[in-house]
Amino acid sequence: MSSWIEALPAFTVALLILALPGAAVLTALRIRGLLAVCLTPAVSVSVIAVSAMVAPLIHLSWNIPVVMLGTVVASGGAWLAQRFIPALRTAIPSSVPRATLGAALSGVFLALVITTALLVSVTMSPESFTQGYDSVFHLNATKFAVETGNASSFAISSFILPTVKSSFYPGAWHGLTSLLVVLTGISIPAATNLMWLATAGVIWPLSCVFLASVLFGRRPLLLLFTGILAAAFPAFPWLLLQYGSAYPNSLSNSMVPLGIALVLLILRPASHRGLEPAQSLAVLALFLPGAVMAQPNGIFSILLVLTPLLAFLVYAWLRTGFATSRRVGSTRAVLLLLGAAGSVAVLYSLPQIRSLFNYTSPAFLSFPLALLRNITHAPSPIWFPSVALTILVVAGVWAGFRRTGLRWLPAALILLALTYPLSSGTNLPVANIVMAPWWDNPERIGALMPLLAVPLAALGLTRLFDWSRRSLPNIFRRPVLATRQGRLAARASLAVVLVLSNPGIWQIKTEVARMYNVPAEPDELAQVDAQELALIKRLADYTTADDVIANNPYNGSALAMALAGRNMLFPYSSQGDLTADQVTLRFWLNRVGSDQEVCAAAKREGVRFLLDFGTDYIPAFNDPRSLYPGVTLAADSAGFTLIAEEGHARLYRLDMCGGVPLAPDQTDKTTASRQLLSLNLPTVAIKALEFNNNSVK
Repeated sequence: MSSWIEALPAFTVALLILALPGAAVLTALRIRGLLAVCLTPAVSVSVIAVSAMVAPLIHLSWNIPVVMLGTVVASGGAWLAQRFIPALRTAIPSSVPRATLGAALSGVFLALVITTALLVSVTMSPESFTQGYDSVFHLNATKFAVETGNASSFAISSFILPTVKSSFYPGAWHGLTSLLVVLTGISIPAATNLMWLATAGVIWPLSCVFLASVLFGRRPLLLLFTGILAAAFPAFPWLLLQYGSAYPNSLSNSMVPLGIALVLLILRPASHRGLEPAQSLAVLALFLPGAVMAQPNGIFSILLVLTPLLAFLVYAWLRTGFATSRRVGSTRAVLLLLGAAGSVAVLYSLPQIRSLFNYTSPAFLSFPLALLRNITHAPSPIWFPSVALTILVVAGVWAGFRRTGLRWLPAALILLALTYPLSSGTNLPVANIVMAPWWDNPERIGALMPLLAVPLAALGLTRLFDWSRRSLPNIFRRPVLATRQGRLAARASLAVVLVLSNPGIWQIKTEVARMYNVPAEPDELAQVDAQELALIKRLADYTTADDVIANNPYNGSALAMALAGRNMLFPYSSQGDLTADQVTLRFWLNRVGSDQEVCAAAKREGVRFLLDFGTDYIPAFNDPRSLYPGVTLAADSAGFTLIAEEGHARLYRLDMCGGVPLAPDQTDKTTASRQLLSLNLPTVAIKALEFNNNSVK
């Protein structure tokens, strides 16, 4: 796939993956119109993530029939619930006007166009891949799901946990991407890019539109601006792509506005329009599995935004209890404390939650500067403030604060504004504890601000248009603005210009382009350079899919798993779990030619080749070569023979094991025939050579 035009059919399939399962379930719940359009992708994520988790339990391989079965089950359950639960059967929302739906979809479409244009401008083709630290894991995890036919969240990390039977890792992203690979046959990088585009360009603006409609109503102009402005903030979705390519976190963040809106519809039905509380609760139950299996910190993001409202409701509940009697108030206070303590105990009992407190990020900005950069939507590496967006957000806060039931919005925005400086502007232990759900990671935390900023900026821009229409009536009497379509097009054009005039978007575009860049020479910012990538592309000429290739994962060689479909001895750098044989080879592979014990370990692991990308390591630990000294020194040992090279990148074959020469296998002879083919020898001679090879075998 050499061009983005060629990727259009596969992108269409990606959209169908995100649309069909959720549409079927929501139809069974009798939810239609704009609400259904906005909710469909999140429900689809849940159906697909749960289907992937159930598939291995019923001995089914990961493919479209599994998703169809999951969709039928979920739709059947939704239909039964709607039929037999009166609250669901009677709570059918009215349809929205066609103009409202058209405006909302127009805004989402323009956001997709902007996001697509920026992504295409920073990539050479859909086959490009980001060189972030996390890219290796996510690309290889997707490859693992495709190869094994297992995309369960309890199996997706198994390729780096060889001694662990089962471990939870949020695998919704890898389920979506691997399903796209299975259905279309495209490469892992191409599927990753297309699914990210669907997430950033479709799910995210739809989620923002849903939240804006719940907070501020369904005015067409508001929803149009919300969709477009979802593409205006560099902090999300671009910052997470620039930082380590945190694809699961991007999927989770893109759905958080939906979760916020659903909780609001349940807690404050008198203040917000949309679904009835019973319907919202049913949809929330469908939303949660996908949110948890995308990235659990999305749940914490929802709670973070709603903290002021939840605190007020708890306070009002306690005050009402004490107003009734001291006994009632005390009982409620005790129940609250017990509930809080129980929740903390349950969460802390989970090893995945406890591990969050092991990570801290050192401060690299002063607290005031970090606060300023967050409220002006310019988290590092962006340095130019988004003044226009900041003004619009402030205007939106002012307009929203004056609405009934939205007095909590300024406090929520202040809370979000403080998160980034807590992570990047202080080393206080309490800050690390508070920010633990996001690993105290400045980039993941910096991506939180747009959760409220997008709908608030859209409201501010809408109010600005209302003011200009009253103050400058002559402008709006022009012929081009005489029709509804003309006014809509003019306002949409102005919003698009506002997005593209934000210097932060162009700055983050430059930074993302660096992450996609494959340098000609070794570069500490890149996993692989052009020479290493060229050798990866040639691995099929010398190795088979069954061979295991030894490597030091800190020099980018682990990417050969996803890019060339090869089994790597160490498929990820942060691989804390190793078999006893892997530990032996990690430290003593250079002795494989003479040491019987090391030779036996190599045979049990199936090691046949060594991929040596030198000692140009990614910036992860101070001295990664000390972590894999046996692999680092193996290229110069007597056990390996050089068989291919591209510049400094070299591929070696294991020819001596435990003092015994290894006989050439079928792989080597097939390789010889391919090399003869490159010399343009007659086809008959090549076929004769292959026949002789098969006879020897």
